[in-house]
Amino acid sequence: MTGRGSVRHVLTRARYRARQYTKGLAARVRPEEVATVRGLLSPAEFALFLAMQRRDQRHSLDLFHALSAEGASRDSLVAALLHDVGKDELRDWQRVAFVLLEAVRPGLGRRLEVESGPPWLAGLWRLRHHARLGAERLAAAGCAPRVVELVAGHTSPPPADDAELARFIEWDSRT
Repeated sequence: MTGRGSVRHVLTRARYRARQYTKGLAARVRPEEVATVRGLLSPAEFALFLAMQRRDQRHSLDLFHALSAEGASRDSLVAALLHDVGKDELRDWQRVAFVLLEAVRPGLGRRLEVESGPPWLAGLWRLRHHARLGAERLAAAGCAPRVVELVAGHTSPPPADDAELARFIEWDSRT
């Protein structure tokens, strides 16, 4: 068996998710990073960044640093810092449940999730839809249209003619 359902693919994804989870537990944001973020973002955008969980701030900063090293556009850098604002206050166990359900049986999480209802099922829904939810928040905060577009598209396959979004997605999956 090859592709997404292969044992090798499942184990690779499991290792990646385990590293990601462990990294999130020890997430730290340095004061100089906060100063950099404050200097790049508008006050409304900065407030959204500060409202994110520490693990999501750290991941966003890691993506920001990776894209910055490649000379990414200002819009990509702002999107990097804010791309997970739609996740809200998800608990670690909700994130783990989401990953395990999809690993055990792809599509199971989608069948269980609900927009409103028991917190763990609503958390599954929020994780799956966080890109759209975040983009809506960013649009309401007055973010640049391209930032909103990058955030909205960061969990879907990019259009063939959008190299910037493709690179954003690639780096997001690595950090």
